[in-house]
Amino acid sequence: MYEQSAINNEKLIIEGRKHLSLTGVESVDSFNEQCLKLTVLGNKMQILGENIKISAFNKSNGNLSAEGKFYEIKYYHKKLPVMKRVFK
Repeated sequence: MYEQSAINNEKLIIEGRKHLSLTGVESVDSFNEQCLKLTVLGNKMQILGENIKISAFNKSNGNLSAEGKFYEIKYYHKKLPVMKRVFK
């Protein structure tokens, strides 16, 4: 049986576009009522909406909960160095 560590997993749950739960959060990079920018397992994530409020964040286990009206979630990936993109 194969088990993965909770640290290597990410789980995103949105309930009724009003409550958000996310695991694997390493840091909250910036935050205001319209935008929440996070680092999740080494990748950047942006959550857009209205009246966003962080209700709980535990950095030691990576759990984050937020309330608000959520409209959009964007993931950003790291770009490969130029040499690796050129010489595939």
